[in-house]
Amino acid sequence: MAFRLAKFLKVWLIPGALLLFLALSTPGCRGEKEVSLADLDRVLQASWRSYRQHFIAPTGRVVIPERSGESISEGQAYALLRAVWAGDRDTFRQVYAWTCKNLSRRSGPGDALLSWRWGRDQDGSWVILDRNTATDGDLDYALALALAARQGWRPGPDLPDYAAEASRVLEGILSLETVSLPGGELLLTPGNWHEDRPPYLLNPSYFSPAAYRVFAETHPHPGWLRLRESTYALLARLTQKLGPQKGVGLFPDWCQINGQGELTPAPGRDTHFGWEAVRLPWRLALDSLWFQEKRATRILTEQFLPFFKKEWQGRGRLMALYSYGGEPLASYESPVLYAGVLAAALAAGDRAFAREMAEKILSFYRQEGEDAFFVNRDNYYANNWAWLGLALYAGWVK
Repeated sequence: MAFRLAKFLKVWLIPGALLLFLALSTPGCRGEKEVSLADLDRVLQASWRSYRQHFIAPTGRVVIPERSGESISEGQAYALLRAVWAGDRDTFRQVYAWTCKNLSRRSGPGDALLSWRWGRDQDGSWVILDRNTATDGDLDYALALALAARQGWRPGPDLPDYAAEASRVLEGILSLETVSLPGGELLLTPGNWHEDRPPYLLNPSYFSPAAYRVFAETHPHPGWLRLRESTYALLARLTQKLGPQKGVGLFPDWCQINGQGELTPAPGRDTHFGWEAVRLPWRLALDSLWFQEKRATRILTEQFLPFFKKEWQGRGRLMALYSYGGEPLASYESPVLYAGVLAAALAAGDRAFAREMAEKILSFYRQEGEDAFFVNRDNYYANNWAWLGLALYAGWVK
């Protein structure tokens, strides 16, 4: 259900404003200076300002040019998370107001989950085009609301309280977007449209164990602990073997699990470490950095990161897409992939490699007047994940 990119443009030249920034972190300076967080903060602030102006309508709707101006729950949730970490409560309130009034399923199915797709209908009207849910959008939406409530933020007078709405969404996630295996494992599904019985389709990039810890405080329920434990048991195996395919430490975009807990490719879905799976290292890194979760650190340090360090040492760059077995599937680079590897390096405590990944993300950055963006101004996915990677490096993601 997550929005996928069709393509990325190739590396852009760095504007003059960033030359000093990069000079402080060139190979000759490594070990002497950390990347200048003052300069990095300015990049994050400028790119958030530009994203807000370019993608977020005054109503609070996130407009995606690559989808003919449609909006999806994932996009609304990304904007809310970025607003929290940028300290932008006004934008948060606007985006929440539109999301709650237009995507919440309260008026239809009666739960507080989000309909995943909103756009222009055949008669020209702008409406919900698909009332089904996308679990990653619901999880990130609930996390953003919980974090805003922790900071004491309040919505407008005609809107539900952030913490109360987060709790309602979390109730829907547990009841409609999870499944139990015969062995007792509780797993996250891609949406409310999951199968009635095994095998179940899984999108590992939706797994958010750090968020489950936050949710256990917002919406106390034993399901969050079950979900976290089952997730780590699955991930420890997922990087090693997927049916007949031998792994090299990467995660697949999609897979399926049968009643015995066996992981195999999902018919009709790819198993690449692609536009979906690239988000999982960032999500796991949060559990390592926020809660010192050793299982997250171990998976990223011992299974995931060695492959990319070897690629980096051998090629001097990382490709945008890889097969599950580690073969490059693209001849160009992507800040989205670098953001995932950056997060893993931070979780592993490898600041030198993390700094190199931050530099690579910045090589996609451009500033043209008041426009500040990564790859190109219309590239919704790259502008989000490049920012999230750098924000994690800069310490904004708390």
